Amino acid sequence: MANILLVNDDGIDSPGIRSLILELKGLGQIWVAAPSAQRSAASHGITVRRGMAVRQVPVEGTKCAWSIGGKPADCIKMAVVQLLNEPMDLLISGINEGPNLGTDTLYSGTVAGAVEGAFNDIPAMAVSLVREKAPWDFGAAAKITAELAGRYLSGQLHIPPMSILNVNVPDLPREKLQGLRATRLGIRKYSDYYHLLEETPEEKVYHLRGSAIPGDGIDLDEDANAVAKGYVSISPISVDRTDYQLLAELRQKL
Repeated sequence: MANILLVNDDGIDSPGIRSLILELKGLGQIWVAAPSAQRSAASHGITVRRGMAVRQVPVEGTKCAWSIGGKPADCIKMAVVQLLNEPMDLLISGINEGPNLGTDTLYSGTVAGAVEGAFNDIPAMAVSLVREKAPWDFGAAAKITAELAGRYLSGQLHIPPMSILNVNVPDLPREKLQGLRATRLGIRKYSDYYHLLEETPEEKVYHLRGSAIPGDGIDLDEDANAVAKGYVSISPISVDRTDYQLLAELRQKL
């Protein structure tokens, strides 16, 4: 029986991770190592200057679940190094409350959880629901994730070492999705601004706000455009961030 490890960045009580448990439990044993609280946009940060609380918690449908006082990457590192006594066959990070498209993946705790799995030789995918705010309906995204997990575990889908799949599911009923589409990461830009929340003579407190600037909507090989047209976007991400073309140029010039 397969062992499937779940993590997220929205916290162990998030409905996104609970919906995954319901859909995946027929594929194997489910293990959870997730943050104790909301950790969105934590990127690949880890906790090194303070201790982390780890608490085993009862979560229906799981073999074992831990609530961890750290970031998503912390959770996977802790699970692999300290908590798990069995090898994992697949890691799924999500389902995230909101998209992780294009360059958003650099900030994403959801993607970082999957990448930490790849660091530790666990095939991994990150899954996000493309919706900007509550209410969240993870039903279709959870079913798509279970389908992809089943295809991987049966050998129909390949996730090579040191790579992950970044999956973004449009906020649509299952029957209205246009299908699966392999995509590349686009450049995600925002109308960023900082809203002044508080001001004293000593300091000012700002809150980052803004919204995503839509792409041209034409190139469906780009992840954001694909989901805008109703496709489930699946983007392969390599953990190796070396720019090999620039490396070759540097070797010629240095």
